[in-house]
Amino acid sequence: MTDKIDDVPDSNSRGSYIIHFLYNKISIYTVFILFIFGISLYIRTVLPYDAVFRSGIVGFAADDAVFHMRLVENLLNNFPHRIWYEVFTLYPYGQTLHFGPLWTYMIAITSLILGAGSPTLELTRTVGAYFPGIFGALIVFPIYFIGRDVFDKRVGLLAAFMVAVMPGQILSRSIMGFSDHHVGEVFFSALFIMFFIMAVKSVKSKDISLNDIQNKNWNKLKPHVIISIFAGITFGLYMLQWSSGVFFGGIVAIFIVLQYIIDHMRGRSVEGLFLVSFITFLSAFPLVIFFVDPLNRFAAGRYSYLHILITFGSSIFFLALGLLSIKMREKNIDKIYYPLTIASIYALGLIIAKLFVPSVFSSFQTFFTIFQPHTGGGLTIAEASPPTHQMIFGYASYPNNFYGSYPGIFEFVSTYYIALLAMVAIGALLIFRKWEPEKAMFLIWCITMFALTTAQNRWFYYYSVNVAILSAFIGIGILDIAGLNDISSRFRTQVSTPRSLQEFFTSDLPRHLLSALVIAIVIMVVFLPNFTIASRSTVGGTTGSDYYLWHESLTWMRYNTPDPGLDFDAIYDRPPSGETFQYPDSAYGVMSWWDYGHVITYFAHRIPNANPFQAGIGGGANHAPGASTFFTAQSEEAADEVLWNLGVNNKSGSRYIVSNAYMAYAILDVMGIWDGHNWADYRTWAVISGQEQPIFKQYWYTSMEGRLHIFDGDGLKHYRLVHESQANPNTRGGNEEKRCKALYNMLYNGNLQVEDTGYVKIFEFVDGATITGKAPDGTEVKISNSIMTNQGRLFTYTQTTTAENGAYSLVVPYSTLGPIPGETNFDTRPTGPYTIAAGDISKTVDVAEQDVLDGGTVTVDMT
Repeated sequence: MTDKIDDVPDSNSRGSYIIHFLYNKISIYTVFILFIFGISLYIRTVLPYDAVFRSGIVGFAADDAVFHMRLVENLLNNFPHRIWYEVFTLYPYGQTLHFGPLWTYMIAITSLILGAGSPTLELTRTVGAYFPGIFGALIVFPIYFIGRDVFDKRVGLLAAFMVAVMPGQILSRSIMGFSDHHVGEVFFSALFIMFFIMAVKSVKSKDISLNDIQNKNWNKLKPHVIISIFAGITFGLYMLQWSSGVFFGGIVAIFIVLQYIIDHMRGRSVEGLFLVSFITFLSAFPLVIFFVDPLNRFAAGRYSYLHILITFGSSIFFLALGLLSIKMREKNIDKIYYPLTIASIYALGLIIAKLFVPSVFSSFQTFFTIFQPHTGGGLTIAEASPPTHQMIFGYASYPNNFYGSYPGIFEFVSTYYIALLAMVAIGALLIFRKWEPEKAMFLIWCITMFALTTAQNRWFYYYSVNVAILSAFIGIGILDIAGLNDISSRFRTQVSTPRSLQEFFTSDLPRHLLSALVIAIVIMVVFLPNFTIASRSTVGGTTGSDYYLWHESLTWMRYNTPDPGLDFDAIYDRPPSGETFQYPDSAYGVMSWWDYGHVITYFAHRIPNANPFQAGIGGGANHAPGASTFFTAQSEEAADEVLWNLGVNNKSGSRYIVSNAYMAYAILDVMGIWDGHNWADYRTWAVISGQEQPIFKQYWYTSMEGRLHIFDGDGLKHYRLVHESQANPNTRGGNEEKRCKALYNMLYNGNLQVEDTGYVKIFEFVDGATITGKAPDGTEVKISNSIMTNQGRLFTYTQTTTAENGAYSLVVPYSTLGPIPGETNFDTRPTGPYTIAAGDISKTVDVAEQDVLDGGTVTVDMT
């Protein structure tokens, strides 16, 4: 039985020969799967092209995508060495990286090849932008083969179509510009499962024995060994794509142990399975051993001894279980002792690990923390929040909901429930009809991924491929029940190619072509809606409307602020265990919300205090110093204390603060939640003009973020605005600015100018110049100045104090005489000298930049 057409027509035409050769040699399924690949590639690369490549800037998805490109570009400068300890993040500590090396090396090596050894930055970024789209399209191949080997070709083909056009996370993470490692995770994990299922299926009906191994019966063992090696290599590649991918070994291990027990209890040989298991895990070992860092010990999220234990250790363990089964069968030991022995070994191993190697025990525990309920700020992490949280709190507890980007089960709609039905059906078939190892492996994989989605939303991009195959299984099953399975069976019969027009109409070929046409029409009708949704969702690329505003502002920072004294293109050694990196005196931090740490590193070449690794956030029950405690501080003094607590080398931990409208008008309550506050501290609901609207409470405005971004730092002593981007009233946060200011004026008797201001604002933390002098007791002394931003916007800076004991003192952050070489080249500045007023007396005074930076004193008597 074959899918190919073997009769070659009698033709002397070269073109006809090629056509008939392809017609003879290429399966109709091959044509379809290539067509599916083309559709998938078109959606992911062609449609978003204009959105990704515009204004001479490659639009990478923030946050992690830009950091991956940071690693790629640094690798090309230091090839073959990659950054493993990043000093350009998490000031003043630095941070060990957990990102796998494979994604970085693949992009870099491809760039080297295409660039003939010297790729330009433009070429490198172009390659990096294309990578997720290409790998997203490639996913259709392992999905097809998994569906084919577990069920049949029809299921594989249908599953490939579904995953190619499926909207949601699998699509959003696999389009051009989303150069994060996620799509690589899905591809290599699916590739690993594909090869492992092939290997298991290849030995299930073969009489493999130890004698074959001892007698080196290579011809018999060769196909099983080769496919097992491929399974091991792809497992290793998956772990190099994502360090925590070591957990996938646990999924496969569950199947292996279960299959060992079933085979042993049924009196079947386990030699074939232990050959596959031993070779698979042993083949993965050499790939990860080179990246294991002893300083990581047994950490699950870093390349550590745990990776050796899971690969090399597991291969020995599975070999031992196989030999145990063989020996117990030889000695006719009661079968029940085999699973009891395995359970005893497992329990003993846990006890030994708990008592003598607690780090190993803790590493295994780490995998189960995924299912622990999140609290506080952890619930606001979009990809880590459970889907139930999103359904319950999407529009209630957290007005900044992430529904649009992380829709959870809603991205699958009916297929989500169809997949659950499919898992039940497959389980029933295994239990009540026939146990098939490949189906059991597939089901364990699906159940595990489904369970993970109930804990964290991020797993839906993994689970998408399971949903595609499971739904295809149900879909084809329905066609079979309806009696339509003969359509695909026609392709499995041999057909002679007609040699004349008359023979064409009397042959079986027209019916085959008609069947192919029917399948094509059905597929397009079924999947056209999803294709339309997928097409629309990718046209805009992966960047938000604020991306280019961040790019402009941080590029300004790169070229107009002091050099931190570190080589951005260098690789720095990881400090010894228990120590932190020793930064030079010239280094400083940049305080912003943790979402923006990587863009600060990549665009500004500066060192953020917090980053998207969820590091540097601070807060919690102890209100640890960090981004959350700084931005939610209710006084300037409290905010100052946070920065000084982060400081080293006798200076504060941050020299610059970067804010955006999203922080100021959308997620300030989220920052508060990270710091242990209640959402109700920040917002309430009120009826205004007959409509119930969310209202910003005073706590919102009096926070440090509010004082900086909403009020432009008016009245603050140590913070000055040095640069702002253009306004953006058409994105989240920016669209709330005018309403927020109008509410303040209405509810709190304010006088804010209701206008759109810079979406991104950069402030500098300075000592401030002290202006002091004589003034009558009890007199209010007011200092003011008009500040002109680089966008041509004018606002007033004011500060007041009351004279005591015949003197007054004011600390101001702006210099009126302009920047000085080597310091901030600010382009937002006073339009003239300060005006000081005390009673009927008014005077002007200039302040030098050096006085602002060093805390100098200027004397102006108001008597």
